[in-house]
Amino acid sequence: MDITLKILTAVSAITYFISALFHILNKKTPAYVLNGVAFLFNISLVGINWVTNGYVPFISMYQVLTFVSACFTLSYLYMHFVNKDPWTAKYFMLCAGVAMTGAFFMTTPEEWLRVPALQSVWFIPHVLCYMLSYSLSAASFVICLTRLISKSKREDHSVLDKGIYDMVRLSFPFMTAGMLIGAIWANEIWGHFWSWDIKENWAFITWLLYAIFLHCYRNAKARKYMYVFIILGFAALIITLVGINLFGMGGVHSYS
Repeated sequence: MDITLKILTAVSAITYFISALFHILNKKTPAYVLNGVAFLFNISLVGINWVTNGYVPFISMYQVLTFVSACFTLSYLYMHFVNKDPWTAKYFMLCAGVAMTGAFFMTTPEEWLRVPALQSVWFIPHVLCYMLSYSLSAASFVICLTRLISKSKREDHSVLDKGIYDMVRLSFPFMTAGMLIGAIWANEIWGHFWSWDIKENWAFITWLLYAIFLHCYRNAKARKYMYVFIILGFAALIITLVGINLFGMGGVHSYS
């Protein structure tokens, strides 16, 4: 099973990257076809993890990265059909490929156990809210980098700025909901809503940085600073999602 998971993960990552390349080249038909193929491989991985382990695969970092990769396609569909932003596809596909590449190098789920703290009705909505939020935040970060290095016309810059704002505006309620659900869950398990655990602190820092970004965007005088908070916010997000567990920083959220 381990070899099968690795192969599916690698194929999905490569297909996402190729899809992103076709989007960049404006080859829409093969881009969307490959996007669909990559998503099917991605969902197959989620399904295999679910059936193999007998629980929703949100526990190990491998499982989380596999699921967040699928969230990039779901988030893009929202931006495309609701906000009429088809141009964002390449950013979402690129991020999905990076996330799936990260999953390839992570421990596969057979080596993880579902500890009692994770057996709660709040577990799935908490993680789901954060994964949707993080997928949108990651795409907004890539667009921000494109905006900063782009030498295109001011009109194009305005489109990129609006895309960044639209993604964070959608991401922020999910991030807020994830934090609130996590507090309720913590009170159920540990008897308190907030313990200043290291992962809680970084989640709050991430939330605060994106909140400041939203205020900067809506304030003409402060708008020039908004890119700083997108970059800092994403850096805090990476620490929250990956850094704390990867570098053994401890805390009650370390389940490995």
